[in-house]
Amino acid sequence: MAWRISANYYEACNCDLGCPCNMSGFPTHGNCDGVVGFEVTGGERDGVDLAGAKVASAVKWPGAIHEGNGTMALFIDATPEQRQALLPILTAEDPGLPWEILAATVSEIHGPFFETIEIDDRDTDSRVQVGDKLVVQMQSFTNPVTGEKHEPHMVLKDGFIFQDGQIGTTSVLRLDADGVTFEHPGNNAYYSRVEWSSENRMAPAGAAGKF
Repeated sequence: MAWRISANYYEACNCDLGCPCNMSGFPTHGNCDGVVGFEVTGGERDGVDLAGAKVASAVKWPGAIHEGNGTMALFIDATPEQRQALLPILTAEDPGLPWEILAATVSEIHGPFFETIEIDDRDTDSRVQVGDKLVVQMQSFTNPVTGEKHEPHMVLKDGFIFQDGQIGTTSVLRLDADGVTFEHPGNNAYYSRVEWSSENRMAPAGAAGKF
């Protein structure tokens, strides 16, 4: 089923600032605990308007992301119609990047939990919260001399999640949901505006490309 999504995108993990997974494919500490969240600003699937829907997924991967075996806690804040439209996208039943790749790295899903997701969109100072189960408070860098906001970017020409992400950090990164837990403040975070669709597909096996 054809679909498209424009969204504000939030990411935070346990890696060092900049996240080496984007360069070498391997996390700082040998494993990856991360949160990916987004709020749809425009989009649709099979005639269902997805604008306003919110998703937060937190995943624990025992090794590098591409090695798989991730355990995910999935939260969706949307109307019943939007839920039914989003689930095939998030599970890659309807192919299209980035979920076509991300779903393939997850072997266990807790949820989906249909709960209120609070998002305060302030680029690299944004906050994503699901009650007391998931809290991500992003934090911008500041110039230590002037105190002004500093905005480094990660530019990935062939990035399958985002192509231009503002880099920040977190003052809070905490998950405690259905037995899936982690806490990693003070590490890497990204803020971006993304365009995803079913037309953007994974390259055929053997084709050159960047993870």
